Amino acid sequence: MKILILGAGRIGSTLAFHFSKAGHEVTVVARGDRLRALQRDGAVRTVDDRAAPVTAVAALEPGLAVDLVIVTVPEYQFAPLLPALAASAARTVLLMFNSFVDPAVYREALGGERVALGFPNMLAFLEDQRVRFNVDGPGMIVTVSRPDLRTLFAEAGLRCKVELDMPAFLRSHAAMVVPLFVAGLWTCERPSALTWAESRRLAAAWTEGFALVRRLGHPLRPGVVAALGGFPRWLAVLGMWAFSRSASVRDVGKFGPEETRWLIDRMVEAKGGPMPHLLAIRP
Repeated sequence: MKILILGAGRIGSTLAFHFSKAGHEVTVVARGDRLRALQRDGAVRTVDDRAAPVTAVAALEPGLAVDLVIVTVPEYQFAPLLPALAASAARTVLLMFNSFVDPAVYREALGGERVALGFPNMLAFLEDQRVRFNVDGPGMIVTVSRPDLRTLFAEAGLRCKVELDMPAFLRSHAAMVVPLFVAGLWTCERPSALTWAESRRLAAAWTEGFALVRRLGHPLRPGVVAALGGFPRWLAVLGMWAFSRSASVRDVGKFGPEETRWLIDRMVEAKGGPMPHLLAIRP
């Protein structure tokens, strides 16, 4: 297949590596130092010095005929790319980012039936323009809305499942990760983990976000998120306190505040009014 990946950060680079290794013709859209590194190497390189050939370009050409475009840029950076993507000849556009926006907005802008939704549940980081990833740890399963895409990812060595209710999945996931992102932001540049007071603030935002998803008519998806959403308050507080002492929290903090702000703002918009606990932790 001809696959174009829009965004060559940690997730886009990981997907490009796997699809290239699986024999697909992969083009990545990148910018700045990332674009220069990919064009210099002609490949995505890993921290352990493996390489997978890709073509790197600076922009999506509207007339480019590809089988699949995978969008991995954060949603807050996506709006300027919509016109070129709408004009593209891509057969399928797979959106793979944290989102609380009604996907009907993107289907209307990009052409309905060719839009698919997904989420790349994996750990990935860029270090000196080389990618470090873990795609097969516990619970690391890519989620997509179509069976043909599940097959494509599985054949590229990425565990994958189909979720028929992706709007519920994406909104549930956003509600889950926002307080975790904030925990990372609060602790990544200081020597101490969360205090109990901070853990209580984040747990309150967690509860508020999950309640919003339910109020919008969605079940919490997948099952692990539904279980978290059923935690009593004391257990949610303990979970936040424990997460801030895990090895993952500082890596999460490196993602920066922009995506977290975006998600909280979209959640507030969906509610149509203030959400005090989420607004109180907005970076």
